[in-house]
Amino acid sequence: MSFTTKAELQLHKRNRCPHEGCRKKFSSHKYALIHQRVHEDERPFKCPWKGCSMSFKWAWARTEHIRVHTGEKPYQCKVEGCGLSFRFVSDYSRHRRKMGHYV
Repeated sequence: MSFTTKAELQLHKRNRCPHEGCRKKFSSHKYALIHQRVHEDERPFKCPWKGCSMSFKWAWARTEHIRVHTGEKPYQCKVEGCGLSFRFVSDYSRHRRKMGHYV
């Protein structure tokens, strides 16, 4: 790898994001590299569904998107008598918060 300035090299060594205004710190170089996608247009995770052209920066986002095609709803409320299921963990969390359904 090469760096334009000594300051950029130092940020790299400390696992810090080099983007102006960000400078987040990461526990490893691997996570610092993954974080770079936040600032870039790269979307390496393509939807495998035939005819779908969606792509994603993160594997988890693709996984959740595929549920739109499959109809899978893996997050089920465990409160007796409710039984609602949700496609996304965020929807399940909102349900629990609004309904007070904590087990």
